Amino acid sequence: MNPFRFLTRVFIDVFGITHPTEREERRAAWFICSLLALVVAGIALIFFVVFTSAHH
Repeated sequence: MNPFRFLTRVFIDVFGITHPTEREERRAAWFICSLLALVVAGIALIFFVVFTSAHH
């Protein structure tokens, strides 16, 4: 199974969202994975800024 689809299905099941159609599920997978990537990038950026400012 595609890891993005797995992540999407887990997200949908955990939050009790009505299961979408196949096309909507692909769109939801892109949306959820994009948001997750932005959150991870944001956290990494925060740690980078804190780490570099702490060592100056």
